[in-house]
Parts: sequence; structure tokens; C-alpha cells
Amino acid sequence: MQRNDLPLPVRTDTSNAFAHRSMGVRVPSIIDDTIARNAYADPVADALKRLRDDVAGNAPLRLFEAPAPDHALWLPRYAQREGETWLGTEWLFAEMLVYRLIVEASGFLASGRDPFAPFKQEEMASEALWSTLEEVLAFEGALPERLVRMLKAMLWGNRIDLSIMTVAEQGVHATDEHLLTDRSEEIVAGLLQRSPGSVHIIMDNAGTEEAMDLAWSDLLLAEGLATEIVLHVKMLPVLVSDVIPVDLHDMLQAMTARGGAAAGLSARLSGYMQEGRLRMEADYFWNTDGRFWELSSHIAHALGEAALAISKGDANYRRATNDAIWPLETPMSEALGPFPAPLALLRTLKSDTLVEVPPERAAELEVEHPQWRANGTYGVMQYAAGQEHPVFDEEGSTYA
Repeated sequence: MQRNDLPLPVRTDTSNAFAHRSMGVRVPSIIDDTIARNAYADPVADALKRLRDDVAGNAPLRLFEAPAPDHALWLPRYAQREGETWLGTEWLFAEMLVYRLIVEASGFLASGRDPFAPFKQEEMASEALWSTLEEVLAFEGALPERLVRMLKAMLWGNRIDLSIMTVAEQGVHATDEHLLTDRSEEIVAGLLQRSPGSVHIIMDNAGTEEAMDLAWSDLLLAEGLATEIVLHVKMLPVLVSDVIPVDLHDMLQAMTARGGAAAGLSARLSGYMQEGRLRMEADYFWNTDGRFWELSSHIAHALGEAALAISKGDANYRRATNDAIWPLETPMSEALGPFPAPLALLRTLKSDTLVEVPPERAAELEVEHPQWRANGTYGVMQYAAGQEHPVFDEEGSTYA
């Protein structure tokens, strides 16, 4: 499906200062940190250094080598941008491509060794993760109140993004003043009013945010508000801390080792998995810059069965908005376009794309906190009703 009603995506050139610096400075620094934390030797270290220098030096884009299981998925996307440079292309495409090249350089597909495992292990060992989880598991009160509080815990867990440590260092505690759009009550009301069905979570970060997502999953299944939970994760390491399949297994093991309420949660989640009520779906699509209206047909069909889908984090939000600069008052439903299920979007702000925020509040923030759109302090919880009966295009990779 093609959409012609969209503003253009943010680019890595000087037209967007944050994207330009993120690609030209932050990404090379992450590559250096990845080499150091893994103590990589040549040829891996050499390949990563060459990639770092290509990005910082604004070299032409390149695609990873075939054969690879996702090469055919990337090839048409790359063909549209072949000849562009790292600091002269669409930001979301460049970000996802550079991480795919880190996967290639590190030999992940052959070794299974996640180049970002040292970052994730440090987060998993953090006492802040476990104290936050135990606090969330102790929530009391009426069910609607607990659901709203849990949604907000899921949102602020998104701050713990290991690719942007200045955001992660803010921690998960926030006030409603920091929530610029709050449709949590509408999301909860929809869950309580509908017959129980499948709930899908398009996950973002491993660690604290992942733990919040799993606590939410437990609550829905325990209270009979969902017949199943489907966790959509990346097939390959990307953006440092994004969840891949092994991270879910590592989290359950760490919960068990923690003991107490965390171990109880792990036992319940493991039981749901054995019953088929909690399952994980990993896909290469999530490692590309693919937008929500470009979903692979099998993902669109799966989401078409959902009573509710939840999109977590900044990169997935950018998929919803074309990673573009919209008039702030634009409704999320307009930016999103066709989507096969009701969709909640939970995101702390780490880039400039944004919709459905009162312009007068934005004007205040421009004065009070000039970096408010990208420093992770603020967040949004938005909702789009979706399409109840989408028509799927079986001949292509998208739905119409």
C-alpha cells in the first residue's frame, strides 16, 4: 500500500540537527563502546571500525552481503536510496541499516553472540530494575486503576533505553505533568468493555521496560481480560537494547533467581507459555525501517485478530508517523492511517516526530525545556481505533 498524504521523513543532513548529530556522533560512539565492551579483536574490531568511520565520514550507504535471511526484505528498500550517504538520507532507514551492518560485522548470525549483550547484562543486574518491578507487582486498588497505573509503568519504562544513556539515567519515575497526551483511561475502558481477545505488544527495550510489559501481560491474563498475549520482538540485535528472543528467556531466568514476587511472576509467565496463552513472535520486519502501513502480510493478519495492539517506544512511534514533522494537533489516527487493530502507542520522546499534543503546551515547553522533544523527559500515551475489517492484499507484502 502506498500513502501519498504524508509529510517527508526526517533526514540525517543538517535539516534536522538532532538526527544529524545522532547519526554522525552518537552512532559512531556506540560502535566504539560496543567494540570495547566485547573486547573484540580483528577481524570483527576492524570491520566495526570501518563501519564507524564510514558513518562519521559520510560515506555512501551500503547493504550487507548476501546470502542472508533478510537480504530480500532489505533489497528494495535499499534500492530506493542507493547512492545516498549516511548523513544525507532518511534517518530511520540509516539507523536501522547501520545496526544491521553491526550485526553483520560482529558475526551474530554465525555465532549467536549478541554484540549488545554486555549493555543488557548491566541493565539486568541493576537494582533499579528489580525495585521498580516489585513496586509495580505490589499495585493495589480497583482493577481499572491498576490497569492505568500499569500502562504508565510500561510507558515510563521506555526511558530505560541503553542507546541514549542521558535518557535512561532519568529513571522511570514521572508525574502526570510529564505525560503530554494521556488516553490511558480510554485504552482501559476499551479492554474492560470488549469481550476478552488477543492482545499484541510490539516490544521495544529489554530490561526494565521488558519487565513492565511482562507484568502487564500477567495482569491481563490473570484477570481474564485477554485470551492470549503475543509479544512481537526483533529477530536481530538493534538499537542496543531492543528485545530479541533470547532476552525474554534471560528475563524469566533472572526473575526466578531474584526470588520473591519476581519469581512468582516468572512462574506464572512460564505457565502461560506452556498453555499457549503467552507467546513470542520474532520477525525480520521489525529490524527494517518498515512503516505500520507496510506490514508484512503475515504480521498484518496476526494483528487483525487482536482486540488491542500496543506499540512501545520511539522507533515504533516513528513507524506510525513516517518519522515526519507534523502539525502538533494532528490526530494520531490521521498520521497512522490504516492499521488492522485498535492501537495504543506508549512512548517517551527521544526524537522530533510528534502528533496529538496541544500546540500551546508545546510552546510553553519550547521556552522551559528547549530539548523537550528528544530528551526523554516527556511522554505520550495515544490511541487509534484501527480498522475492524481490513482488506488484505495477498499478492504483496502489505495490506490495503
